[in-house]
Amino acid sequence: MSFFSKEFTPDERDLYDRQFRLNGWDQKILKESKVLIAGVGGLGCETAKNLAMLGVGTLYLVDLDIIEHSNLNRQILFSDAKMGEPKANVAARKLKEINTHVKTYPFYTSLERLDPRVYAASDIIIGGLDSMNARYNLNAQCVRFRKPLLDGGVSGYHGHIYTIFPHENACFECYPLPAIESDEMAACTVVGKPRKRVHCVFKGYLYFEEKYDNPPDPKNEQHVIFIMEYANRLAEENNFLPLFKKDEVVHLINRHDPGVITINSIIASIQSHESVKILHWLKGNKSLGEPIKEYLVFNAMTMKIYPIEKKINLECPQCGENVRRVNIKIKKSSQAQKIIDILTNNGYDLNPEMEPMLTIMDFNMIKEIDLDKTIAENELRHLELLTAVGFNGGSIFITLKLK
Repeated sequence: MSFFSKEFTPDERDLYDRQFRLNGWDQKILKESKVLIAGVGGLGCETAKNLAMLGVGTLYLVDLDIIEHSNLNRQILFSDAKMGEPKANVAARKLKEINTHVKTYPFYTSLERLDPRVYAASDIIIGGLDSMNARYNLNAQCVRFRKPLLDGGVSGYHGHIYTIFPHENACFECYPLPAIESDEMAACTVVGKPRKRVHCVFKGYLYFEEKYDNPPDPKNEQHVIFIMEYANRLAEENNFLPLFKKDEVVHLINRHDPGVITINSIIASIQSHESVKILHWLKGNKSLGEPIKEYLVFNAMTMKIYPIEKKINLECPQCGENVRRVNIKIKKSSQAQKIIDILTNNGYDLNPEMEPMLTIMDFNMIKEIDLDKTIAENELRHLELLTAVGFNGGSIFITLKLK
């Protein structure tokens, strides 16, 4: 791309001057690219800032969270924002200040309720998420639309980067995490007599909620003392020693991964540059190097990166060779039952031992579609992802094409 190309204003040529000098670099590719960033937290802020400064033309920012004071030590886009504002909205506004040539679109919503057309319109999708459920949901969208998913994560002095290229390397469901016993605060874990020392704190947490009809604030010393005293009574009764101190109680009830901006910056920088490489690669420009398909683990204690190969699992329920996907064209005024009828008319046999059912993900919950209602009444959208069950051979993934 010529420095004097009419694709760029004089201000853009001046702004991106140093990038134009790089061998193989194509600023036009970046300007025409659309990137979805899921999660505008520690990683998402850094990555969004980098891509905006690089001149990526369109950034879609998705986050259902609001700004808290504890975000400010590592999330630079919120330095002058009001507490309680939606992160996506503030980030979009701040990025426009950083680079007026970039288009930013905030979505204060969950990944499940994000308009599917945004996934379809994006060239690549970047994940800065803090839960596996969210990763699985994002993974499902990337696999069906065949979009590269650049996932990153940070915990303490470690981080990871992994780019999923659907049907080329392993997706998140190729090797799901094993079900292991954990110390999560769940009612089913702590009912009755505490079985572990940590359960004493969890029971104290639940007792606080029951008594005051609100969860305790980990930053309120009186709340922490209340839980600590309750937990220590249980610990003494059940011979769980040593007794708890306030700092340990805070750590247990404030369930956020530890984080520091230095590690965030390293992981976000790798994510950002891999994004640039992939955007070039997708347009046939291989000058910046081949994208990395291994799972990269970063250890800040040793300053080393360890690559791990993750091969695709042909039996994967999301991207395996036996997965069934169907596009169905239908009118908004049609009953949802018609989707079942279309499947049966196209050779998918009903399981006589099961009632056919359509489901959709909704805020990490599986919601059943009312087959007697219309597509519009069920609030289903163009490119909506549904799962049909009750058919021989297992589930069928459906993408709706509304007429």
